[in-house]
Amino acid sequence: MKESNMPRADFVTSMILIAFGISVLVLSLQMPRFEEHDVNPYSVPGIVPGFLGAVIAFLGVVLLIRSILQKGYRLGISGGTVKDFFSSEVTKRFALTIAISVIYALVLLGRISYPIATGVYIFAFIFIFEYEWKKSFSDQLKKVLMALVISVIFSAAVTGVFRYLFLVNLPG
Repeated sequence: MKESNMPRADFVTSMILIAFGISVLVLSLQMPRFEEHDVNPYSVPGIVPGFLGAVIAFLGVVLLIRSILQKGYRLGISGGTVKDFFSSEVTKRFALTIAISVIYALVLLGRISYPIATGVYIFAFIFIFEYEWKKSFSDQLKKVLMALVISVIFSAAVTGVFRYLFLVNLPG
């Protein structure tokens, strides 16, 4: 991205961060507080997400002010800029990342065991973004095997950390 486009990008990003931060804050306030169980108010489930949501919203406001001072509100949106945005490689990779993550969260998690779902997710992510589709499979066998090894190692590590260090009951 060109340096001259940064104030506009900051302006749009700040709007997204403010909306996200406020949403997280509101949802965390709706979480149970367990007041009837005499739970310490600083240990309720919504305290950390609420704090993080407030910080994200605040920093979004800081970014908004900075972008306004740099005249980032002049978006200059036209048919050409919209076409360029949706046809750019960055946008395609971002959309693919979102799609892979949504498939992981909505399709894999809960239907198959957590370590396998996470391993498949990691492998798919590495394979899709590292594989060179114009080359033959045999020329890239090393990449595929490395993706497999990395996905197994990191799936086991993430599962172990959540299960034994954080004591989280994992799905599946």
